[in-house]
Amino acid sequence: MIPIVLSTITARYSHTAFGLRYLYANLGKWKEYTCIKEFHLKQAPLLIAESVLQEKPQIVGLSVYIWNVNEITEVVQIIKAVSPQTIIIIGGSEVSYEYEDMPIFYAADYLVRGDGEQVFPKLVDSIMSGTLPQQKVWEGSIHDLNSLILPYNEYTDEDIKHRIIYVESSRGCPFHCEFCLSAVQPSVHFFERQQFLKEMEKLIQRGTKNFTFVDRTFNIKEEHALEIIHFFLQHVATDMRIHFEIVPDRLGEEILQEFKKFPDGVLHLEIGLQTVNPETQALISRRQNLTKTFEVLKFLKEETRAIIHVDLVAGMPAETWDSFREGFNRLIEVAPQEIQLGILKRLRGARISRHIEEYKLVFAPFPPYEILQTNTLCFAELQKLKRMARYLELYYNQGNFPQSLKFLWKSDTTPFDAFAKFSDYIWENTGKTHELSLSTLATLLYNYLLSVDKFSVDELKTAIQNDYSQKPGRTEKLNLQKKL
Repeated sequence: MIPIVLSTITARYSHTAFGLRYLYANLGKWKEYTCIKEFHLKQAPLLIAESVLQEKPQIVGLSVYIWNVNEITEVVQIIKAVSPQTIIIIGGSEVSYEYEDMPIFYAADYLVRGDGEQVFPKLVDSIMSGTLPQQKVWEGSIHDLNSLILPYNEYTDEDIKHRIIYVESSRGCPFHCEFCLSAVQPSVHFFERQQFLKEMEKLIQRGTKNFTFVDRTFNIKEEHALEIIHFFLQHVATDMRIHFEIVPDRLGEEILQEFKKFPDGVLHLEIGLQTVNPETQALISRRQNLTKTFEVLKFLKEETRAIIHVDLVAGMPAETWDSFREGFNRLIEVAPQEIQLGILKRLRGARISRHIEEYKLVFAPFPPYEILQTNTLCFAELQKLKRMARYLELYYNQGNFPQSLKFLWKSDTTPFDAFAKFSDYIWENTGKTHELSLSTLATLLYNYLLSVDKFSVDELKTAIQNDYSQKPGRTEKLNLQKKL
C-alpha cells in the first residue's frame, strides 16, 4: 500500500517537480510508503484524480503554483468528493499568502506554508498517529540548509534522459523587488559547496546534460559562484546546457572571463532587466545600476558564446508606453538571443499591492492575475504589449527570422515602433496569436515590409527565403507573391 502520494501539475512534461523531490528525500520513515506522481497541464484534472486515487492513498500532498491552481483545485475537489477520507495537504507559493479567499484552502485538510521539507514529515507523523491535528495551517522554515537531505538521487533515469534537471546551490534573494515573492523575507542561504558539487558530479556521471539552477541570484557571492563555474568548466561537454539566473551589475571581472571559456550555446544566462524607468525602479524598491547592466550585457553578447535571455516587464507603477519603448530599443541594440516581454502579475503576498490605489493598478481576478491597466498604461496598450510579447517569441526568440528582422527594425523610427506596427498588422490580418505556421509568419513579414515601401522586392524575398530555409531539411520555396 502507498499511504502517501506527492503530486503536482507542471507546465509541461519536460519540467520536473523539484519541490516534490525535496519533500520525498526528507520524509524519513515515511519515504518507503510514498510515491511521486507528476502530471502536466495537457492532462485533464479528472484523469489526474483517477490516477492518484488508484494508489489508494491516505494522504495526498499537492504543490500549488500560479500556473496550476485552477487545475489542482479541481483535482482536490474531485478527490474529496469521491474519497472524503483521503487527507489533502497543499503547499507551494500560490497558497502561502492570502489563502483565506481561495476555494482550494477550504477544500483541503491542511496547508503547509513556506519551506516544507521539515514540517511536512511532522504533519504526517501527527496524522498517522491516529488523532488528526486541529491546526490547519503549518508553518515551515529551514534555518540550516545543510540539515536537509539533498534530493538529486530522486531524479530517475527517465528524468535525466528527457527532462530538465533543476538544482540549487543557494536559496532566497537579498533584494526587495516588490513584484517578487522572494522579497517578502529577503535573505540568502547557501548549501555547503563541496557536498553540493559531489551531487552534481553524480548527476554528470549518470549522464545529466541539462542543469537549470533555480538560485535567484547565482552570482551574489562571487567565491561561491566561481567555484561552481570552475567545476562545470572541468566537466563541460558541448551537448550540455547550464542555466544560471544572474545579477548583471554584480558580475565581477573574473566571472565574466570564466564565462568566455564555455563552448558555444552551453551557457544560458537569464537576466532580469524588468525596467529602465528610474521612477519605477524606486517605487518597486529595485536597486540596479543600469549603466553597468548594459555594459555587462554588451560584454556577454560580444565576448562570450552564451545564450542570453533578458526579461522586460510591462505594467509596473509609473511605467509608461515611452519608458517601456526605451527599454525595448536598448535591448534590441544589444541583441541578446531572447527578449521576454512579460506582463506584470500580482503574486499573492507580493508588496506590489501597496501601489494598487495610487497607481490605479487593475489586475485580472483570475490566475495568473495579469495587470489589465494602470494610470500610465491603458487597457488597449497593455493588450497590444501582450500580443507583441507573443509575436516577439515567434519571430525573434525562436530565431526564425534573424536576417529579415534587420529590415523590420529599420522600417520605422525605432525598433519598438516598427514591431508595434507590425504586431498590429498581424492581429488585424489574422486575429491570432497562436497556431501561426512558419510559412504564414514568413508571408506576413514579407507583405508588411512590402507595404512599408522602403525595400526592394528581391532583397526581401532573398532574406525571408534564406531565413525560412535555414533549418536542416527545409528546402521548399515560399510563395511570397500571394498576399494573405
